[in-house]
Amino acid sequence: MRNRHAAMTDPAVARAGDLPRARNHLAESALPMVPLARAVAFGKLVQHVAATQPVQALQMTAALPALLSDPAVVQEAAALSAAMTRQWMSLHAAWIDGLAEIGREMAEVREANTVSKFVDQEVNLVQQGFALVSSQTTATIRLLENFQVNVAWWARRHVERVSG
Repeated sequence: MRNRHAAMTDPAVARAGDLPRARNHLAESALPMVPLARAVAFGKLVQHVAATQPVQALQMTAALPALLSDPAVVQEAAALSAAMTRQWMSLHAAWIDGLAEIGREMAEVREANTVSKFVDQEVNLVQQGFALVSSQTTATIRLLENFQVNVAWWARRHVERVSG
């Protein structure tokens, strides 16, 4: 990538063939295929989830009566639920801390003596907001998936013990 902070007369910034070269680069890129590729990736994920979730739900539903009759199993389920709640609360606290930090930065009166510096500061705040939403969304999904995997492992272990 070229340096965009040089002087206008700097030859490293203003080159005659830049625009045609950029257009050719774009034409050769896979950009037109991006929507299709993203849709295919999402479709594969949906197929995987649709294939595994009903089976796990049926197994868990079939196992519940046997599992709930054992006080030790119920205690383990409560402990698993409490651990999930603690992690959820920690995740929520990180969200609040992130919002507070962005809010603090937004409330600062910054000095920008050019429009480009002002825009750069504002865009930075937007990027921080997107980064917070991205990291929190990913962490939330990861937590939910981990919980699901843990519950499935826990149930399978007890079902095998009860039925075996």
